[in-house]
Amino acid sequence: MAQPVDPSGLGRVLSETMSALGRFTAGADGEAPPPPEGTGEAADGLVRVTAGPPGRITALNLDPRVMRLPSESLAEEISGAVNAALADLQEKATAAVPGQVDLGSLGEQLRRIQEDAGRQLTTFTDALVQAQDRLSGQGGR
Repeated sequence: MAQPVDPSGLGRVLSETMSALGRFTAGADGEAPPPPEGTGEAADGLVRVTAGPPGRITALNLDPRVMRLPSESLAEEISGAVNAALADLQEKATAAVPGQVDLGSLGEQLRRIQEDAGRQLTTFTDALVQAQDRLSGQGGR
């Protein structure tokens, strides 16, 4: 006699995955946090740069005293501040956010769901075939 299909394992994995997806999308319904912002300085704070997504410079502040530098030195200081602001932005944008979902783990959970669903479908199909064979063997009684 065929064993009944036990969806509890599949239900548990689906529940875990849905919970992880819920944590990932939790911020979608409420207020979105402000986008990250990177800052950088050079020339002892005389050059200040702010960067925002997707890697755009949103502010460049030059203290008037920095204008005394030779043009090559000024260019190097500005480049250094811009690179520092972009590095800061990248670090903040990729930093772990509370409640963030590990997509690798989510992918593994989805793979398990696929495997479990395949096994359960095979078990269910086998049970149907066996039931059909029994009905055919009884001669339609």
